[in-house]
Amino acid sequence: MWDSLNEHVFGTWISGGPLMVALAILAFIIYASVLQMLYYLMRLRDLRQDVNQWEHWVEKPEDSSGLIGDMIRYTQRDVGSREEMHMRFHLLRRRIIQPLDRQLKFGATIVTAAPLLGLLGTVIGMLSTFLGLSVSYGGNSLDLVAGGISEALITTQTGLMLAIPAMFFLTLARSQRRGLQGFLAHLEAQTIKVFEKRGIQ
Repeated sequence: MWDSLNEHVFGTWISGGPLMVALAILAFIIYASVLQMLYYLMRLRDLRQDVNQWEHWVEKPEDSSGLIGDMIRYTQRDVGSREEMHMRFHLLRRRIIQPLDRQLKFGATIVTAAPLLGLLGTVIGMLSTFLGLSVSYGGNSLDLVAGGISEALITTQTGLMLAIPAMFFLTLARSQRRGLQGFLAHLEAQTIKVFEKRGIQ
């Protein structure tokens, strides 16, 4: 059973033509990038703490802990003005959001390339088909037509199969990014309230 399955998969792969190698390399790059993004977001899972918990920490940084605690202490320690506090939040956003933005842009670019590469395989396959149709000697013509159609369909299918799941992961990552932005905006607003209570201008 496994031998026949492997033979079928290998035969299908070969039928896709030389562009299948490029699609395999692209698949590795796409999902390595996706896994890198998911790992980065997993490292930020501490930011999903209870809101009431970290709002208390903003008022009393000495009680804070974890990643949120590090952020709160960084944005409040030795800060003498609201302008300096805003600058620290700006730096915090750059440190947290910008790496994710770079990964999202790169991911979106290579995911877009997958169906386009599949489409290129379709064009090449159809050219092979037309070449087969232009040849007049029977059986060889049928083989060329069949090979061209196979190459056209397999590369397109492979490109779409690579792109669709990756697009789902990119959408998830973008949603997480919006959540990070919202969290940082909320944290900054709470910090401003605390500074107002302390009379820091």
